[in-house]
Amino acid sequence: MIHPHYMVKTLRDHLGLLIFALLVVGLMQLLIFTLVSQLEIVSILQVFVAQLPAAVRETLGEELLAQTSITGVVAFGYNHPLVLALMSILAIVLPARHIAGEIETGVMESLLSLPVKRISIVLSLWLFSALALFLVLSGAWLGTFMGTVIFREADVLPCVNVFWIGINLWLLMMTINAYTFLISAYSREGGRAALGAGGLTLFLYFLNVIAGIWPAIGFLRPFSIFHYYRPAQTMAGEGGLAENLAVLGGLGVLTSAIAMRRIVTRDIPG
Repeated sequence: MIHPHYMVKTLRDHLGLLIFALLVVGLMQLLIFTLVSQLEIVSILQVFVAQLPAAVRETLGEELLAQTSITGVVAFGYNHPLVLALMSILAIVLPARHIAGEIETGVMESLLSLPVKRISIVLSLWLFSALALFLVLSGAWLGTFMGTVIFREADVLPCVNVFWIGINLWLLMMTINAYTFLISAYSREGGRAALGAGGLTLFLYFLNVIAGIWPAIGFLRPFSIFHYYRPAQTMAGEGGLAENLAVLGGLGVLTSAIAMRRIVTRDIPG
């Protein structure tokens, strides 16, 4: 069912973006250790948190205070907006370009004129997306590992928790990838599919942030996929990881299945 030649073609199309994301995400984690070691960022964060108004400390509380330690700062590295943005771009670009985009340009019709099944193309693209995102995640893990080797402050880092933070991040990105597949399955233009998926991702991200600091709408937070990615709590071993993995994994599988069914049955173009 998997078409290796299509996966190789997709790799060639996105090799530059993949390498760039891999390097930036990996270096970001290594930079975190450098800041902790040389700039005493932990002490700076502790002072910053102490100076916040009491109401803000109570609202943000656990997340901010969890970051005033080396383990918290490392967890922040996996939750940095740049890391999330780069991986989200990769998760969105792949299905938007190769589903809706190739329908728009007529490439999909050319592919389907070959002796290859439509489901084979879709599964190959999904598998490539999963592997590409995991490769970028591996860059983050490598950066963290290098930091633990170079800097002595990392002796207290719980590596098992870092591993599960990474898996949680990968499932979050696969969920974004899944609903981009779904949007692309109903779209005839790659740009609109990417814009729609990107807008939805930004909305869900800011919904999680705003609901976290505004108690009046706090009940909306579970409706954001970013609510199920909490690296600071995972690093501290506070629980909830199994629920986060189950929700993101289940949502990703369900959305991917619906998208694939739509792609396989829709008219091309149409």
